[in-house]
Amino acid sequence: MARSVTAASMMSRLEEMTGTENDTHLSTAEKWRILSSAIAATWDKMLSLGLGNEHVKKVTFNTTAGTSEYALSTLVSAGDFYKVANLYVDEGSGQLREVSMVNPSEIQLYRAPASAVPMVLYYHRCAPVWDGTGDEDFDGINGWEEHALLRAAITVKSKKEDDTGPFRASLREIELRMDTAGNRHGAQPPRVVRRRMTAQRDWYYPYRNNVSAWLLRGLNLELYYRYGAEP
Repeated sequence: MARSVTAASMMSRLEEMTGTENDTHLSTAEKWRILSSAIAATWDKMLSLGLGNEHVKKVTFNTTAGTSEYALSTLVSAGDFYKVANLYVDEGSGQLREVSMVNPSEIQLYRAPASAVPMVLYYHRCAPVWDGTGDEDFDGINGWEEHALLRAAITVKSKKEDDTGPFRASLREIELRMDTAGNRHGAQPPRVVRRRMTAQRDWYYPYRNNVSAWLLRGLNLELYYRYGAEP
């Protein structure tokens, strides 16, 4: 289960840790900016360790025949998209086939999908940005919100030209804990899948829906099939 903490409680903790409850030299707005920046850094740390799948969102859409570029703004809420988690082609009857990212250097081998294809996109959303006006919270999963608080405390103490040593030592300790915890699946690592593709026929994709690759470029999600291969 989630171990969410509210934004207000995290701000109270930060002020208590840094002794800035009534500090007039550091505005409340600035403290919220510092805390939001620290949350973003913790967010990246969690995602890199496979600890952020609770925050994955899902959207479904259909491609348009002959079109490769799809504006992210038409697929997800504004400012919500951060990274692709998984992208699938819906082959029907409940069968989803994962689509891999193509190397930009190989793009000449690919073309836009020739037909309308149903797609399922799972994506990581952006870290929350707090200003103290909303009813927001943060899922620290296993107390990892402490990582964000320590990062924020280091910034606050640096601005006050105070000693940051104890906070940096505690930050190193919690990062070691996070590195050890790693992926939430404790039984075994993800299975490695090797796919061999040929220029004339892709034997690995004997499917009817002709999307076999994606690329994220600018504010667009680009979808392709391998030209000259069986879709």
